[in-house]
Amino acid sequence: MSYTKMRNTLRYIQLTLWALLLAVVVRAQDTPAMSSLDSLAIKSEIKARLTLFVDDLNQLYMVEQMKISLNENVAISPTLVVTLQDRINYLNQSYNALDVKWSTYYQASQLDIAADEELMEEVANLEQLKQTVKDTLDLRTQQVDAIAKFASADKFIISHVDVYKKLYTKAYKLSLLKKFGPMLEKVKAKEQVVFGELQTNFEQAKAASELVPTLNTRMETLDEQYVIMKSVSEKVQALEYKPWMQRIKDYVMGLAAVAIILMFVNGIWSKFKAYKDKAANLKKYNDMLKNNGKDTTYPTI
Repeated sequence: MSYTKMRNTLRYIQLTLWALLLAVVVRAQDTPAMSSLDSLAIKSEIKARLTLFVDDLNQLYMVEQMKISLNENVAISPTLVVTLQDRINYLNQSYNALDVKWSTYYQASQLDIAADEELMEEVANLEQLKQTVKDTLDLRTQQVDAIAKFASADKFIISHVDVYKKLYTKAYKLSLLKKFGPMLEKVKAKEQVVFGELQTNFEQAKAASELVPTLNTRMETLDEQYVIMKSVSEKVQALEYKPWMQRIKDYVMGLAAVAIILMFVNGIWSKFKAYKDKAANLKKYNDMLKNNGKDTTYPTI
């Protein structure tokens, strides 16, 4: 190989190395700018998606805050219960779908979010809003369940008002003859079972009214009916066969007891009236003394 040819070969190798070095330098200078642009684009995309999630959560929250409309004096209709249940089921399904969608997106973007403090703060705010919506939705679900249970209990209690009237009438007639004793015991046993169901439904309605305050007015009606039926239940259980003379004697004793109570009440009232009249006369006498005898009206003793 000649000296000239070797020199040309070395120059070619030198130029090639220089070109490679220049390309590396240029690429090194361009990479930060491209990386910065990519980061800004990713951040903008994530912020836009976060905004959409927040908007969806706020819409759910606004719907959950809507007041449940109930007529406080009228029994709750089955149609209203179904409507409320359908509505709360739809809200729960919407929240669950949104929750899955958010979890999937967050897992895919977790590294990009963790690298930016502003995005981390927005995600924390979104999680807090998400929990608020969930808590409110859970409370609303409990209230709808309570309304459904109250409606069922209300229907049961009111429908048994006539049942108890018939039970007492039947039990009373059976107690008039000794031979109907076994049948009377069967009626008593049946009444105990019915009252057990009645008590369960009453407690169910009471618990529901504590969770949904708008049920309190209707609960007052159920409370009155329950007290009446409880009294009838006690009377049914106390019924037993008694000879007619014993019944008459019990009746007379009952009247005597009432008379004694009335005498006691009248005695208390008479003493109270006498004390009241005495206090009025004393006040009148004191007023006369204060007026230096100008008052010509004297107290009655």
